[in-house]
Amino acid sequence: MAKCRIYFFTYNRNNLLSRAISSLLSQTFTDWICEVHNDLPGNTFPEEYIRSLNDSRFIVVNHPVNLGTTASFNYAFKGCTETYASMLEDDNWWEPTFLEVMVKLMDDNPHLDIAWSNMSVWKELPNRSWVDTGATLWPTSQDICFNWPQPAQALGALHSTGAMIYRGDKAAQYSIPESTLSNAVELVRERCFEHPIFLQSKPLANFSYTIASSQSRNIVKWTGTQMMMLSSYLAKSSDKKRKCLTLLSYYRNNRPSPVPVFMLSIFFLREWRLLSCLNISDWLICIRWFVANFFHIPRLRPYLKSQQQTWTFLKNRTPDIIDN
Repeated sequence: MAKCRIYFFTYNRNNLLSRAISSLLSQTFTDWICEVHNDLPGNTFPEEYIRSLNDSRFIVVNHPVNLGTTASFNYAFKGCTETYASMLEDDNWWEPTFLEVMVKLMDDNPHLDIAWSNMSVWKELPNRSWVDTGATLWPTSQDICFNWPQPAQALGALHSTGAMIYRGDKAAQYSIPESTLSNAVELVRERCFEHPIFLQSKPLANFSYTIASSQSRNIVKWTGTQMMMLSSYLAKSSDKKRKCLTLLSYYRNNRPSPVPVFMLSIFFLREWRLLSCLNISDWLICIRWFVANFFHIPRLRPYLKSQQQTWTFLKNRTPDIIDN
């Protein structure tokens, strides 16, 4: 049996698939098996390409219907008999030592269930060439061990799916509702991770900004998801007002401003006393946002109603936050 199971996901990116697979074949750590999940029914290229490699470590799974990002990724969190598991998407790729370094990190730290590496950021150009932006998702100065909670986890996630390694026997704990917005799979999934989680600061993987993306740009869906993230975070705090003030201080300088999400979450939770956390500048930002999005606001309620499974998941799986 292999030591690590790789879950590879592809959807209609035949031109990128070979780059990602080549990065897996170039790994200095070779004790792996790979499930290739093709989420575009009728596309025969992925299976034909994998068959041409003549490598018995690959298994191809053709989805009979298009499942989308969230349901597809859940295949990687059904649990496996291999010691470790990792995910690779068709638009990202790994440096040759990614698996070697990350497997050793996990071997040396049995208290860790989740670790991920820093990623270099690449951008696709209109002519389909790629440019290295020179940026990384995290500073490269030092590794970081994160305990729960971090302010960034109120509205976002720390880990990167495309550079993560996790224990196979814990994987089934990380499945999330299939109704979860595809943009938010990392945000929601991280709420059920056991902490600490560990960042390897060396960029051992590559993250790409592609011209075409399956990510939703629907402002109602994104705002509603952010409301559920923040509301579940505040709901688990032992001192909601203190936590709200701390988070506002952390997020106020972000652009675009997430302050309107705070007001919406206060209404969602019906924690009216938290309105006193908003200063005059916050109120002005909220008023401008409400005016600009006047026609979108009525659609938030039905969207949130459709997301009951995700909301229940976030309420139940977000760990308690003890404010000292």
